[in-house]
Amino acid sequence: MQSLDTAQFQAPIPGMSLMTEPQNRPWETPAKYSAPEDALTFYIEKLTTTQKSSELLGILELGYPVANLIDTITLGGVMQGLHTIDVAIVISPALYELITGMADAVGIEYKNGVTDIPSDASQTLLARASKRPEAEELVEEVEEEEIQNLAEAATGGLMARPAADEMQEI
Repeated sequence: MQSLDTAQFQAPIPGMSLMTEPQNRPWETPAKYSAPEDALTFYIEKLTTTQKSSELLGILELGYPVANLIDTITLGGVMQGLHTIDVAIVISPALYELITGMADAVGIEYKNGVTDIPSDASQTLLARASKRPEAEELVEEVEEEEIQNLAEAATGGLMARPAADEMQEI
């Protein structure tokens, strides 16, 4: 007979989070650092220690993207009640500069984690479509239809009496 893994029975049951006292979890209390400057100072002091910076640079050497690393660090801070999510968003660019600066100083190649924008991305879909020959015909048709709709709307307003044709339809 196989023994059951007792760890599976240690998981919280549904609704258990509703049974704790309010303000009992770190994310339910006011943040320790409410100003972005204070949170950024906390992270700078923590990440620039010898041990943490070597761990951080080792993670970057393995190919983990900088943007994902920052998201992981700041999400952990939110879950610990250090700061709010909006503070995390505000300080993320500064943390990016700090981490990439540290990697550049040591000569580590890293992935930035930001998707590369293709060179033709500056052209919108509409601009690319308008270069097609059939697009000019379609634009002319739409413009004519719009002009016709505006002309019809101008002859009889919203509150105008219906024409004799329209009265028979009703």
